Amino acid sequence: MRKLFVLVLVVVFVSSAFAGTVKDVSPQLGQSVTPINWTDNAGRVRELSEFAGFPVILLPIYTRCPTACIVNVDQLKTALSGSSADPRQFRVLLFSFDASDTPEKLTAYRTRENIPLNWFVGTGTQKNIDALLESIGFQYGRAGTEFTHPNVVLFLDSKLRIAKWIYGTDYSADDIDRALKVAAGASDWIGRHSEWLYALLLLASSVLCVALVYYLAQLTVLRRRMREARVAFGEAAIEVHWK
Repeated sequence: MRKLFVLVLVVVFVSSAFAGTVKDVSPQLGQSVTPINWTDNAGRVRELSEFAGFPVILLPIYTRCPTACIVNVDQLKTALSGSSADPRQFRVLLFSFDASDTPEKLTAYRTRENIPLNWFVGTGTQKNIDALLESIGFQYGRAGTEFTHPNVVLFLDSKLRIAKWIYGTDYSADDIDRALKVAAGASDWIGRHSEWLYALLLLASSVLCVALVYYLAQLTVLRRRMREARVAFGEAAIEVHWK
């Protein structure tokens, strides 16, 4: 049992180390986003702080993206079209992390992708892009002339703090409604305690795995002893027979 306890501690320590690595590049609940200046598709320099007072849906994209960003935006449009939320009570910002996206490119993108009129489309200087993305735990890299990036939509509360996020494009209008309610101040017990729940789940799975390995090892030892006992019994029986 002492060996089993030591194995559990080792597994938990290693798992926690890897979990910490992932955490560093993920959105952090309650984290305030950096209040950068940004430029919209009309060429106007604006402040992110103008969205204060409203929940904000923030979707990082870049206009040249041939696949993922198109799917991300289409899914958000589809989900919001079935949402029961009042579009006057929140804001949507498609933020390009490509500093080469000029107002002309942003305007062409808005037209090409049929972006709703009440959505905002913009970008910033490289310094401001990096500052914003770092504050929301969003990392991207270059792949030739394109970018590699996670597919994530974030929900900020009225004080521009991260309230919720959804990875991927497998979400519905109901998911959007729940996330907006959380961003508006509704309770999100699971979201607020997700790290503790993840830690407990990780601990439980680690203990289960170690216990299973220990059980299989003991079963192997038992079977070996039974075989040895049968062999010994057989040899004893042969010896008695010859006598």
